[in-house]
Amino acid sequence: MAVTVLDPGPIAHTSLIRYDDPDIETGLDNRGHKIESASYRLVEVDLDDLEDMGWIPSEPQQFGTSMTESVKRYEDLPPVVIVRTDRGRGFGLIDGLNRVHAHWAAGRSTIRAYELMLG
Repeated sequence: MAVTVLDPGPIAHTSLIRYDDPDIETGLDNRGHKIESASYRLVEVDLDDLEDMGWIPSEPQQFGTSMTESVKRYEDLPPVVIVRTDRGRGFGLIDGLNRVHAHWAAGRSTIRAYELMLG
């Protein structure tokens, strides 16, 4: 797994740059993590290290193209949110499937992510 640390953190949950949706909180809750104590570091990871990449459809119209066009124009999108998995392959995606798909469809090999720091 290739990981480049951009900010070692800890970055508080309330400081995340994000879209206004409950996906992160839902993802944390579903994994048994407390929002109040969640902290992150900002990293850049290979898309191939995201376990969720295996089922992303090859048809871009299923996701739309507006985010892909933004990525192609090098516009900043909020980092996705990931967590290391115990399955040994890489990272699980807590939030950001559309952004991951946009990076993949735009031909990018890496993406910025907030990695949930456990331990």
